[in-house]
Amino acid sequence: MSGVPDKRKHWENRYAAPDRSPGKPSEFLQALLPDLPPGAAIDIASGDGRHSLLLARAGHPVTAVDFAHSALTRLQSIARQDRLPISPVQADLTSFPLPCEHFTIAIKMFYLQRELFEPLKQTLAPGGVAVLETFLIDQKTIGHPRNPAFLLERGELLATFSDFEVLEHEEGLFDTGREMAYLSRLAARKVTH
Repeated sequence: MSGVPDKRKHWENRYAAPDRSPGKPSEFLQALLPDLPPGAAIDIASGDGRHSLLLARAGHPVTAVDFAHSALTRLQSIARQDRLPISPVQADLTSFPLPCEHFTIAIKMFYLQRELFEPLKQTLAPGGVAVLETFLIDQKTIGHPRNPAFLLERGELLATFSDFEVLEHEEGLFDTGREMAYLSRLAARKVTH
C-alpha cells in the first residue's frame, strides 16, 4: 500500500513529541459516560488514549487499538502509573480482526474509516453501545480535514446505524475546546434479538 510508511512515520513522530499530552476527551463522550453500560470497551484508533483514559477511570477495562507504537507506549505508561485497566494493541485496522460480540462499549472518535463500521457493530455484544464522533463534510469549508474521504455526509451515521437503537445524535458546528468544528455525533445501542 503506497504511502503507508510515510503515514505511519507522521503519526509516530506526532505522538513521540516530548511535550505531547493526551489532551481532553470529547465532551460528547463525557456527557454519555454515566449512561454507558458496564463492561469492557474498545477504543478504535485510540491515538495516545484520551478517550481510553476517560473510560478506564470510570471503571471500564479498555482495549486501545492504534497503529502508532509511540502513542500506545505513552498511553501504557500513563495506565501503569495510574493503575488503569487499559490493554494497548498495536495493529493496522485495515487487517486486524475485531472479536465478535465481545465489548459492551465501542468508540471511534475523530477517525473515519468507513470499512470499520461493520466490524465495530459486530464487536459489540447485544445491548452494547457504539459511540462515534467525527467531522462532517462542512468541515472542509473552515479547516482540516478537507479530503472528503475523511468527512461524513450529513445523516451518514444515522443511516449506517439504522439497525441500532439511536440514543443520541447531533450534527452541526460545535466548540471542541480547541476550535470550532463541524461534527456528527452518535450513540447507539445494538438491538438484542
